[in-house]
Amino acid sequence: MCVLIAGLIENSARASYTDFAGRAASAPVAKHTASVLTELRNPKTERLLTLAGRFKNEWRIELEAFATENGRREAVDAIMSNRHLIAHGQGHNSNLSLATVEGYFVKSVEVLEFIEGQCYR
Repeated sequence: MCVLIAGLIENSARASYTDFAGRAASAPVAKHTASVLTELRNPKTERLLTLAGRFKNEWRIELEAFATENGRREAVDAIMSNRHLIAHGQGHNSNLSLATVEGYFVKSVEVLEFIEGQCYR
């Protein structure tokens, strides 16, 4: 589940920012942005914050405040860290329960919805 959720975070963030660029920029700029965003891999919260700030500094500030609340940052980072362990055959070192992963999922979706909301304002 961590691998799937990590993919969701990666793909959803990429899709939100690619769509924003497609609506806000010229076709060549949007195409370049989309190609750069294909390099987004395993984004922990800091990487998402950096990416948001590259579009608008206020987005980074808002996202950081939102992610810091309610354990959202920790949830995204835990998903990515555990995804790394699992992908490299070290998943047995993880003490994850289904309930824990479900909580991480819910908080990660909240972060993704916030990013999507920023891109559609």
